[in-house]
Amino acid sequence: MSFENLSDIVDLTRYPLHEADSPVVAALLREGRETLAADALFTMPGFVLPQASAAMAAELEARVPMAPRYEVEREIYAYEPETGAADHPCNARHACRYHQVLNHQISNESPLRRVFIWEPLREFLRRLMGYETFHRSECPHLALTAKVAGPGDTDGWHYDGNDVVFSVLLRQPGAGGLFEYAPNLRSEGDENWDGLAAVLAGRNDTVRRASLAVGDLNVFQGDCTLHRVTPVEGDTRRIVGLFCYDREPGTNFGEAYIEELRKRTPGQSGAGLNGGRVTA
Repeated sequence: MSFENLSDIVDLTRYPLHEADSPVVAALLREGRETLAADALFTMPGFVLPQASAAMAAELEARVPMAPRYEVEREIYAYEPETGAADHPCNARHACRYHQVLNHQISNESPLRRVFIWEPLREFLRRLMGYETFHRSECPHLALTAKVAGPGDTDGWHYDGNDVVFSVLLRQPGAGGLFEYAPNLRSEGDENWDGLAAVLAGRNDTVRRASLAVGDLNVFQGDCTLHRVTPVEGDTRRIVGLFCYDREPGTNFGEAYIEELRKRTPGQSGAGLNGGRVTA
């Protein structure tokens, strides 16, 4: 399929976001706000149609040989929390392994890009989050990306450095690759170290396992919600598209971060890079 029409990509009957004042959109906004407040994860099932999801996944999988590869032990926090003891649970490190397909590696004709630049989606997400302004990132590297996780790949327990992530699941592995999270485990005034230790020890009954399916659009508030993706099992890769927005226009990511990306990209030396400020 050529996917020239958005109706070939998005289920517009179920999600008529182009009809911004419709009762359907109003109901979606109410449901989304209530769900995010209670659970930190709002899912719009089947947002992307099956044939479009398959095409997106195939395109992204073909880009894996040129994509940056991560194989590191990641920290839970995007910053250094103020603690003393080396054995404190906040200092635990967890495996982080996957390929990241970058914005400039995704074609202009990609149905995934068609969704990302669809103005009614941006406006719907702005209203959902209650932001006054909301802009698509202009970063040539990270505005639109995808995580591709193969056998054994995983994304260990962590908090996000930004307040919300927008993603669409494009392919599920045969087993593993499960999204698990502890909603609102911490708050601005309470890091809840005991709760963190309990999750890491596998004895916290607040941990949930999301029932995600191919084509689902997901809005996730991960800054206060501890989360992970369990290791992928089998030969089928887990593929997720990621959309980057910001409340400020002209968003680019920092030069140091882009430099690191280039070092991880096959055939790149990391020279001659330009970057802007790092955004959350």
